[in-house]
Amino acid sequence: MKLRQWHYGLLLLPIVLWLSINSAHADITCTASMNTGTVNISNTITPSNANNAQITGTLTYSCTNNALSERYASVCLGVDGGDYNSAILHPRYMTGPNGSKLAFTMTLPNGALWGNDNDSVYKPNSFLIPPNTTVTGHVVINVSLLPNFGNTVASQGVHSSDFSGNHTTLTYQSHIDQTTSDCETSPYEQRDFPFKVQATVINECKINTTSDIILGSRPASATSFIGSNNRAIDMTCTSGALYNIGLAPSNGDVTGRGVMIDTGSNNYLLPYQLLSNSSGRVWGNNGSTYATLTNGVTGEGNGTAQLHTVYVTVPNSDVKPASYSDTVTVHVNY
Repeated sequence: MKLRQWHYGLLLLPIVLWLSINSAHADITCTASMNTGTVNISNTITPSNANNAQITGTLTYSCTNNALSERYASVCLGVDGGDYNSAILHPRYMTGPNGSKLAFTMTLPNGALWGNDNDSVYKPNSFLIPPNTTVTGHVVINVSLLPNFGNTVASQGVHSSDFSGNHTTLTYQSHIDQTTSDCETSPYEQRDFPFKVQATVINECKINTTSDIILGSRPASATSFIGSNNRAIDMTCTSGALYNIGLAPSNGDVTGRGVMIDTGSNNYLLPYQLLSNSSGRVWGNNGSTYATLTNGVTGEGNGTAQLHTVYVTVPNSDVKPASYSDTVTVHVNY
């Protein structure tokens, strides 16, 4: 009889268990954008509109449901003070050449400041997204320059504020059921939506007012008398803008030598000379550009009203007694 031996052993095969747990908020992905990345308030900012120019931008947000069942999405869109000072929301500032600034604000449709805290972020109502579907929403953002912050003295050039990187935040999460849960309550997802706000200041000169020069009553025997008005020309030019003012009597004389005509019969003439100072410097209009006008009065704008005195001398008043006048045209070259 043969004995056979059986050997028993235990063969262990590894079994790997895979378990993937996804939180509900990962079922959706959201993005946002502001215009096409640039909100351009204006390319023609001058002292005349530097306190009130405005534009509306469109803040767009989209959420895609990647799950096989419907989801509700909650989003919050916030923005801080920008690259000039991220901590200050009002006013925000755009910066330009040589430290020039433009103050502006961004508000929601209800007039409230758009910011980055719980009271100022934009929070639309939660919305339902069917499976494998993208839902898009929009909100209008009002972007306005602000008065009383020195905008009128801004210098020529492009001014901008950059809201890239961590200056903007889109926070979102999804829910199986509709909820009033705050989208900034964990767990949530975050991303940014960079954009830029800009405005371009251009050189401009504006004549605010002109005032008559009253020479008064003179005897017919008077010779070489002079009169003036230190508020004859009131004008405002962009800060840093170089200007050259020319004066042209109605007879077109380029050296400022005009003729007043009696207002009664228009038959009698009284010559006069326009001057830029009491010492007798001729003020005329012998050129049509800043460079070619050589007998004008030059200056540099500072964004505020500047006054220019006009002097008038009458060599001889030995004419028929009457009231005499003439109209002088002011030409500003810049």
